[in-house]
Amino acid sequence: MAFLYGCEPGDDGLTPASHPVFSCRNLQLTQNLLREQEPALASKLHQLLRHINKNITPSSPLEHRHIGFYPLINELGAQSVSEIIANLTALGTHWLKQPAAQRANTTSLKQLLDEWIELGDWLVHTAAVH
Repeated sequence: MAFLYGCEPGDDGLTPASHPVFSCRNLQLTQNLLREQEPALASKLHQLLRHINKNITPSSPLEHRHIGFYPLINELGAQSVSEIIANLTALGTHWLKQPAAQRANTTSLKQLLDEWIELGDWLVHTAAVH
């Protein structure tokens, strides 16, 4: 399981450094952001995080926990990744329409969205190769 749910790529000798990984902290942030609008999708992310937490060292902080792109896609599916990107984009658009003083942190949302888009790009590239 360390290969699928390693804390840092390459730190245990099982996960190659080139193996792309997704931040568990960003999974949790996504779950929190989607909880109200997309409860089913947020629930999927919650279940995935619970599964990850069972399979890795609990002493490592959340920001150091990662899941590989392959198992993440296997757990969520390509459709869910697409829905997450669409929902985060809509949320960002909504935030940008708010007065500057009332906006949530759009920089953090952009960084979160960038990681999901990277996963989506990887999925498209991987599908094209195979």
